[in-house]
Amino acid sequence: MQYEFVDQKVIIIGGTSGIGLALAAQLVESGARVTVASRSAKNRGLARDLLGAGVDIGTLDVSRESDVEAFFAGFDEIDHLVTSAAVPAAGPFLEQSVDSVRELVESKFWGQFYAARYAAPRIRTGGSITLFSGIAARKPLPGMSAFASVAGAIESLTGVLALELAPVRVNCITPGVIATPAWSFLPEAERDSQLAAIGESLPTKRVGAPGDVARAAMAVMANGFMSGSVVDVDGGHRVI
Repeated sequence: MQYEFVDQKVIIIGGTSGIGLALAAQLVESGARVTVASRSAKNRGLARDLLGAGVDIGTLDVSRESDVEAFFAGFDEIDHLVTSAAVPAAGPFLEQSVDSVRELVESKFWGQFYAARYAAPRIRTGGSITLFSGIAARKPLPGMSAFASVAGAIESLTGVLALELAPVRVNCITPGVIATPAWSFLPEAERDSQLAAIGESLPTKRVGAPGDVARAAMAVMANGFMSGSVVDVDGGHRVI
């Protein structure tokens, strides 16, 4: 299905790689006016090459409240906010460094919290906020204690914000295992092997691609009767 976002203003935080970048590309094709923001200079350059000059690309560290506030002060009105940025962090509970957990909380929880707070007053009637959690919030996975805790907090926040920010719609996307640059910490052969094994275990017989999640986000953004929803895009991971 082709969704129409002609002349709608969409801000994607974390829109210079992975899911956010795929969403930006699909929105541009649907006629949206897109701004993507990231703290990575390398990713901003790659996004510029892939998305073209028609997309605005900004610098933003979502863990800094003052930076988020200043970023949104540059917009009068917007139609949709999507927040997919996060610093990946995983490891056994007794071994994972507290600093890495704090960094995850700052980027994935506080970053989305700040973005929703400063974007909400600028969102036009009929607009939306789409937050991102993760499959670990729904299905216990070894080594994901910190991520599961933060993702669960985001899902809880979604329902409350859907009530408090109405008529702005607030929803949450919960991706499963998606083949994004977040897996680049592994050597290519090991990464491909792990993703193939995980994919074979799923009902879909493959892991997700960024475009799979991007299409789900577009559906949530376009559906004016969805608010407070948490949408799983996980290839059936939650039910196995």
